[in-house]
Amino acid sequence: MKFHMEGKTVEVRTWPAVVVAMLALALLLAASSLYQVGPEQEALVLRFGRHVKTEGPGLKARLPLGIDRVYKVPTRMVDVVSFGARSPQGARMAAREDFATESSMLTGDLNMVRVGWDVQFTRETPTDFVFNVQEPISTLRDISQSVMREVMGDRASILILTVGRSEVQRRVRELIQNQCRQFGMGIRINEVNLLFVDPPPAVLGAFNDLNKAEQDATRFFEEAAKVYQDRVPRARGEARRMILEAEGFRERRVNVARGEAQRFADTLNAYRQSPEVTRQRFFLETMEDCLPRAREIVVVDPAVRSLLPHLNVRDAAPEKR
Repeated sequence: MKFHMEGKTVEVRTWPAVVVAMLALALLLAASSLYQVGPEQEALVLRFGRHVKTEGPGLKARLPLGIDRVYKVPTRMVDVVSFGARSPQGARMAAREDFATESSMLTGDLNMVRVGWDVQFTRETPTDFVFNVQEPISTLRDISQSVMREVMGDRASILILTVGRSEVQRRVRELIQNQCRQFGMGIRINEVNLLFVDPPPAVLGAFNDLNKAEQDATRFFEEAAKVYQDRVPRARGEARRMILEAEGFRERRVNVARGEAQRFADTLNAYRQSPEVTRQRFFLETMEDCLPRAREIVVVDPAVRSLLPHLNVRDAAPEKR
C-alpha cells in the first residue's frame, strides 16, 4: 500500500499487521473455546440457551463467541448451610445472639427454645439444580427453616431438650428431602445436625439442674443394674444348688425307706416260713451288733459254778492208804 506525503511516496506493507491480527483473533477464539472442569465439578453446556451436553472433569472445548455457555456445578462436594449460628462449632453465645430470630422456636407445649442446626447436602442432579429452581440455596434455607419449625411445633420442649434430638434430626432430614424432590431441585440431603438446643436464658439455670438430676438418675440406674447383674445370678445359682441338694436328699431317703420296707417284708416272709430259725438268726444278729459295744459282759449259766473255772484239786486228790 502506497501513501503520498509532501511530494513523497511512502509504501507501507500491511500483511504483517494482518497476520498479527489474525493470530490474536485465533488466540482469542482458542482461549474462549477451552475451559477447565475441576475434579469435583460437572459442566452443563448450553448452546443458544439450550442444554446440549454435560461434561465431566478435565480440559474441555466449546463453541466460542458466546455460542456455548458453560455452568459448572460442584456435584462431588458436600456443602453446608447453617441456622442459628455461623461459627464452625455453632456453640458461642455471641454467634447465637446474632441470629436469635432465626433460632427462636415455639414447641408443641407452647414453650420457647433456641435451636441451631446445619444441613449438609450435595448437588445430586446438576441439570435440576441449575434449571428447575431460580435460587436453589435460598430455597433450601427457606425449606429447612419451615421444616424445623414444623417438627419443633409437634413435640414437647422437654423431649427436644433431652432425649429427642436424634429423632428430630432424622425427621427433619426426611421432610427436607421430600420437599427437595417435590420441587425437583436436584439436591440430596446427607445429614441434619442439631448444633445446640437451649431453653431461654431466664430458665437456663433450672434446666441445668434438671439435666444434672437426670444424669444422676441414669448413673443410679446403671449402678443398680450392675448390682442386679452381680447378685441375682448368684442368688439364682445358690437357689438352684439348694434345690438340687434337697432333691438328692429326698431321693436318698426315699430309696433307703423303700429298701428298709422291702427288707422287712422279706424278713416277715422268712419268719412265716421258719419261725425258729428266723428267731435264732435275729438273736444272733442282735448279739453280734450289741456285744462289741458292751463294756461289761456277765455270763449267766446254771452249769457254771464260778466265773473263772478252775481245777478242783482237793476233790480230785487220791485217797490215803
